Amino acid sequence: MLIPGISLNEIDIDWTRVIYYLCKVIIEAVSLNLKRNMKHFILYLLMFFVTLPTFVFGIYSTPGNNSSFTLQDLVAVSSGAVTFSSGEFQMNDTIIISNSDTLKIITDETVRFATSTYLGISGTLIIDPPMQVLFSAIDTTARYLGVRVDESNSSVVRNLIFEYANSFRIFNCNMLIDSCTFRYNTSNTSFGNAAISLFNAKPVITNSEFIYNRRAAIQGGANIANAPIISGNTFMYNNTGNSNVPQINLGSTGNDTTFIINNQILRASTNSGGIAFLPIGNANIVISGNTIKNNRYGLTLQGGSNINARIFSNIIDSNNTQNNPNLGGSGLNFIGSSPQNTVVTGNVIRWNLWGITIQNQAKPNIGNIVNSDTSDNGKNYFFANGNSGQLFDLYNNTPDSIYAQNNNWGVDNPDSVEARIFHKPDDPSLGFVNYLPIMVTGISNENLNYTDGFKLLQNYPNPFNPETTIKFSIPEYTAVTLEVFDVTGKLLYTLISTELQAGSYSMKFNANSLASGIYFYKLTAGNYQATRRFILLK
Repeated sequence: MLIPGISLNEIDIDWTRVIYYLCKVIIEAVSLNLKRNMKHFILYLLMFFVTLPTFVFGIYSTPGNNSSFTLQDLVAVSSGAVTFSSGEFQMNDTIIISNSDTLKIITDETVRFATSTYLGISGTLIIDPPMQVLFSAIDTTARYLGVRVDESNSSVVRNLIFEYANSFRIFNCNMLIDSCTFRYNTSNTSFGNAAISLFNAKPVITNSEFIYNRRAAIQGGANIANAPIISGNTFMYNNTGNSNVPQINLGSTGNDTTFIINNQILRASTNSGGIAFLPIGNANIVISGNTIKNNRYGLTLQGGSNINARIFSNIIDSNNTQNNPNLGGSGLNFIGSSPQNTVVTGNVIRWNLWGITIQNQAKPNIGNIVNSDTSDNGKNYFFANGNSGQLFDLYNNTPDSIYAQNNNWGVDNPDSVEARIFHKPDDPSLGFVNYLPIMVTGISNENLNYTDGFKLLQNYPNPFNPETTIKFSIPEYTAVTLEVFDVTGKLLYTLISTELQAGSYSMKFNANSLASGIYFYKLTAGNYQATRRFILLK
């Protein structure tokens, strides 16, 4: 017997459910006593065949012949797997867009998925409505699996709200996701653990919002090469299950590079960090321009020489939500069995339980003005990182020496900086942190229109105690260093190490930590060099 409009040999039938309901009909009929209630039996049998279409929906796959489909097209051809009612589409079973075929959703639509179904893309998915497309669940307590995109570099998803699913799964492709919202998604280990789960993928994910997802917002396996570009997104309140996972959780990048730039990574659960990399294999990483705030920790890189990372121009702020310094609270954490090739420069690191922590032999470069490379010249700003009443801007919990030169520690006095760093003087088994010279602040440009040659003026007052003003002028944009030496030629401070516009500059120098004596200050600006003597009298 065939149900009108349904060809049973063209769809996959869940025969377990068919048999279950047929048995139920028979049992119900017997319980009614057939001799006296034959009409009830006939009614139950009719109800069975009438309701048969609700459980014979099958997985529908498009033909794979360069066809293009809309949602309305799928309603027409999917034999009930996709239906339309009351202004909304309903995915009653899994839909597969086959290789070479395309699904286009370019109007504002709502699509609700049945439990355990998903949209599979082996061809191309284009979602680009004027306002929004909503993918949600028919039953938000039972969820659907989500979306799986396989080998589809041409797929583009814009203005999608993706909610109450398990995961948006991306396999082996470089698709674009832009201006979307991922919210209230849960975890399912067989389909995906994160709102976006990556497998050998290099998607571009921009201008999107990730909120209230049960585990990580974006995740890739430790040993699976993924190299996403994650730019301009907001991550908030993720890991609602409060497990030990960060909002962005990634591993190896292979020979490519992961870029995490200009994002807001905020307010995770008390057990959740901001960003973590634990690669098995190479990891090339650029993390720049992000605000990472109010997480359990800010960023952790766990690995040795397999990690090549540039971490610059981020604000890493108040990562202390768990408030247990024995379990987390680092703004930046580096751990590895061998030295990483990691450079940390130009970041603001403040109000964390620990500013930077270094473990085992990770050995990041936090500022090195000795080498010829000017891209690693420190310029990080540390402020009020600490716990239990003590400041910990930098904790070197390794036997190796660490370069952390030319950083701003919020104070100009080396003794005060020393009090903010935990290293060899605090524990002889630890390595030394080379934090001198200190980057001193307080420079001002008093004449932007200056053009009359290079000049280094005599400080005033001279002799001084303990503060004096040093003035110099440069007629053009150039690299400038201003340094202080003792009479033996030992470099004590680098007051300035940056590029400046033409102008007349003034800065104050406080020598409170120095003993009375004769010292020298030297200006280098392009090919110009000049040195003057000044006298500290206490």
